[in-house]
Amino acid sequence: MRYINNIFTANVGHEMSNAMLWELYEPCLAALTLPVPALEELRNFVQYCLVGQRTRYMFAPDMNDMKDFESRAVLFQKGVEQALDLLAGQIQPAVEAAGITFDAVLTTTSTGNLMPGISYRLARRLPGFIRGDSMMLDLGNVGCTGSSKALHLARALAESFKHILIIAIELPTTLLDATSSRPDIWQGNCTFGDGAAALWISSSPDFGEMALALEDLHYSQQAATGLDLIRWDYRRYYTFALADEKTFNNEVRQFVTNALTAAEAGWRNEPRWAIHPAGISLLVRIGRKLGISHAALQPSLEHYRQYSNMSSASVLFILKALAAQTPARAAINLLTMGAGFNVIYGRVRKEK
Repeated sequence: MRYINNIFTANVGHEMSNAMLWELYEPCLAALTLPVPALEELRNFVQYCLVGQRTRYMFAPDMNDMKDFESRAVLFQKGVEQALDLLAGQIQPAVEAAGITFDAVLTTTSTGNLMPGISYRLARRLPGFIRGDSMMLDLGNVGCTGSSKALHLARALAESFKHILIIAIELPTTLLDATSSRPDIWQGNCTFGDGAAALWISSSPDFGEMALALEDLHYSQQAATGLDLIRWDYRRYYTFALADEKTFNNEVRQFVTNALTAAEAGWRNEPRWAIHPAGISLLVRIGRKLGISHAALQPSLEHYRQYSNMSSASVLFILKALAAQTPARAAINLLTMGAGFNVIYGRVRKEK
């Protein structure tokens, strides 16, 4: 059995509301060379994507600082370094008090690329706690399910890996493209926020501030039919792209429904859910389809209102908040979905 002994989270950048983002986007939209009817249609779509009192954290200080590939890559690296400083500052005192070192470090990001990877950059910040013989593995291009996939991998490692550290750093606002006329790119511009989180996993419940027993993980991939639902496109840098909104919502809802139906025996009587916040409307539709109560969706909806979609870091933020409110022996369901197309369901039970 594996246990989550602690969850560390970090806000990266500065807080931006929907209203503040609209002020940045409106002149960018006005500068597009589109016929008036098409421009108004896109403008209305962006306003719809920014409806409500929603915020997010953005590391990018100014869209003018993201003019080309080099400037975006440099910005991503700076954001990763800031996130690692924040996480290492939380991790070190916790593991120092427990007197442990990590046997493996698994990291994930889908919003940039670094070599040496995130695991090595963290090791420099945690000398003595990440040994020279610790396994270091950086996962890329896994999208919003990245932290769940890392958890799946940690669960599968041999028992000799007694302490495992998972790091998720996502900086999707370094991918913003306000020069495009495509609705899916603008949907990405409006949907995401930056954030970072870490999990301390061990083979014992006796370490750290909490003990969440990892009872179950179900992995479902739909590469045969869902490969193009979420993907990277390319202009001066990577950009977020997806199928048209109707197809995307319908197929994602069906894939998630199928995956959860297969695992229904594990979650049906457990009322607590940490669901990846792909978007409010999608969350509500999935909940309605599966009979998950609106109250159970609230932790994910609240996270989306405060942080927007942080890609793979979001579900860890939600799990941390839920775990603090969950009584001992109660379970929390985990659900993430992302590019591939894949759906991961899991369940943890609070030991302490």
